[in-house]
Amino acid sequence: MFFGINGVFHFSSEINDLNIVVNNDEEYKLGKVETVSVFSEENRVLILTRDSLKTDFIYCFDLKGKLIFKIAPPEHYSFWYMSGKQIACNEADSLAEKSPLSGWWFSIDIDTGSLTKASPAY
Repeated sequence: MFFGINGVFHFSSEINDLNIVVNNDEEYKLGKVETVSVFSEENRVLILTRDSLKTDFIYCFDLKGKLIFKIAPPEHYSFWYMSGKQIACNEADSLAEKSPLSGWWFSIDIDTGSLTKASPAY
């Protein structure tokens, strides 16, 4: 399955297909896309990518495809799943703060990319 947004964002649900963002100046190859959240009023698109060999990332673009930020998981955590402007994270090692549930929610500032630990996630 293939879908696009504004002729700038091109996604495929096939594992080996290319997921790209193209603007006038640059092209970004994203790898496997897990989740896409569009915030039209804020002019932002959040994309959670998965890579079994490397770190997962959250990319944030404006609706014209300009990269706003690219962030890795917080230290000692791994990305689990994204919902809106929040990302659930699992503890990646013994140095992470233990959650009473399965992990932690982190709020995503869609202008700066800063992550703020919020509440336990399950």
